[in-house]
Amino acid sequence: MKREVIKAIRIMGIGTTELIMDFNLSIGVFNSIEWSKSNNKVWLHMFSIGDFQLSVEWSDLPKDDKLEIYVILRSILYN
Repeated sequence: MKREVIKAIRIMGIGTTELIMDFNLSIGVFNSIEWSKSNNKVWLHMFSIGDFQLSVEWSDLPKDDKLEIYVILRSILYN
């Protein structure tokens, strides 16, 4: 599933490796998803007021949240 998410980020990003969009997951609302090409990791970022930022790596997400992200990206990509 991670490979498919990376593929969707690369296609939708058109040359960038980060998509700015909201993902309403079980642990909160994340505001972007990023693929780090150098270490092949997918990060979700939650921005807040001020300089606060929370980043969570793909492997640390619950299985249901991974599936939710996958479904959202696929539904946008193929509609």
